[in-house]
Amino acid sequence: MSPPSTARENLGGFLARIIDGLRKRLRGWNLVAVIAIIVLVGYGGWVFFETSPAANVLCATCHSMVPFYEEFQDSPHKQFNCHVCHELSTEVILAALNPIQPTPEEIREGQLYIYKQCISCHNPKDLEGYPLHEIHLSISEIANTCTFCHSSHRLEPENSDCTRCHNLDRMLERHQGFHRYVFAVTILRNATLAQVPEDLRELILNITAGQLECYRCHGEYAVWNVPLGEECYQGFLEGKTCIDCHQELPEADIMDNKCINCHRK
Repeated sequence: MSPPSTARENLGGFLARIIDGLRKRLRGWNLVAVIAIIVLVGYGGWVFFETSPAANVLCATCHSMVPFYEEFQDSPHKQFNCHVCHELSTEVILAALNPIQPTPEEIREGQLYIYKQCISCHNPKDLEGYPLHEIHLSISEIANTCTFCHSSHRLEPENSDCTRCHNLDRMLERHQGFHRYVFAVTILRNATLAQVPEDLRELILNITAGQLECYRCHGEYAVWNVPLGEECYQGFLEGKTCIDCHQELPEADIMDNKCINCHRK
């Protein structure tokens, strides 16, 4: 058996002969062409990885990313490359190469700060016309993220996103009292209207009696959009007000509902 030093010399000589042979074959324009092809292929691959939605499947090669990739396929953003929001950095690359990967649950618990990426497409001025966004835009700007509400890739807020800031017990209690509040306001309004001249009082009652407060929550153009039933529209056509039909209303029970069923603007 040859000693280690001799084996290394033989291997070194073999590699040197291969390199020398390639150098002789790839002289002049041939060498330039090969280098150009390598550069173009490398650049094309990088552009594909950075910009093409088809490259997103490469993220799913990591088992921790599989559930997020699957969610993203049902997202309105699925036509975009992952790196539109997730900037590719040295830190991200090193984390991906780490053999010890976090679980999907651990990743979800993290907070992604991507406010600038969101407003690069979604103009805050356009969102200010929607009550729910108008209330939360300043918070998003200060916190430097929209993901407090729009979690992960689902985008549609979950109740768990809302209760990160809003106390659930307090919200349940307040919602249960909404209908009592409406009746109280209606009674007070009618008492006040009793002091208004009859012709003007009749006009006001025809327009707003018992409905002004109802419209804060119910109807297509309400601040908080709680859908109306078909019978309500039929009642409107017959000249009825909300209170004409709804003399008694149950307490608003929101326990089993999603917040965005009503707060979706």
